[in-house]
Amino acid sequence: MVKKKNNAWQPWLLFLISAALFIAGWLMKSFPIFIFFAFAPLFAVADQAKENDEFWVNTEFILLAQAIVFTVAFLAYSFAYSSLGSRLGKFTIIFFWLGLEYILLKLPWRNESIFMADAVALKTSWLHWTTYTGYLGASLWILCTGLLLYMALFKNSINLTWLGLTLALLIAPIAFSYFMSESGINRNDMISLYTQNSSVASRYTKQGELVPRTAAWISVAILLLAFVKTQTRKK
Repeated sequence: MVKKKNNAWQPWLLFLISAALFIAGWLMKSFPIFIFFAFAPLFAVADQAKENDEFWVNTEFILLAQAIVFTVAFLAYSFAYSSLGSRLGKFTIIFFWLGLEYILLKLPWRNESIFMADAVALKTSWLHWTTYTGYLGASLWILCTGLLLYMALFKNSINLTWLGLTLALLIAPIAFSYFMSESGINRNDMISLYTQNSSVASRYTKQGELVPRTAAWISVAILLLAFVKTQTRKK
């Protein structure tokens, strides 16, 4: 049976849509709703790696133009996919992205680094729940929403179930925040903890940025497995 390929969305168009959504999200920080949709076209771009082994060679410069972290996260997925195949889901891109954010947080220039969570930093009323996840839990929120939107709009035909899940994931953390009395973790809290090891809140002091730290270790495990698999094939 021939595998049906979905060529309705050209890569350059997906990049353009993503760039427009990112620009809108960052410019409208007082209401950054578009940032939650900006990753969906990029997850669709990752599908091109399945159909064309040379795709990443031809489009790396576009990814690089968007951001170094973008490039590394998606190229890491491409490398791992080439070794591990269809067992590797799009969610691994989220691991790579968050893992790279954690590396940036641990480096000396953390103050100058830009994190995806910064896009919603002004909406503190949406982020009270970050007292449990850490500041970069907001990055996970944005990435997961983008992944679900990709499943709803770009995977095949429009899927109303996935679209409903996308809206639920977008709205639920905001609604949850309004029922919380605790303040969330902001960027200054995060930078302060990792720069001075100062006490911000008892829970946060103990666990730090749990979400990206866990993602970093999972990313290392995936890349090591992919490397071992590649070396085994060569033999």
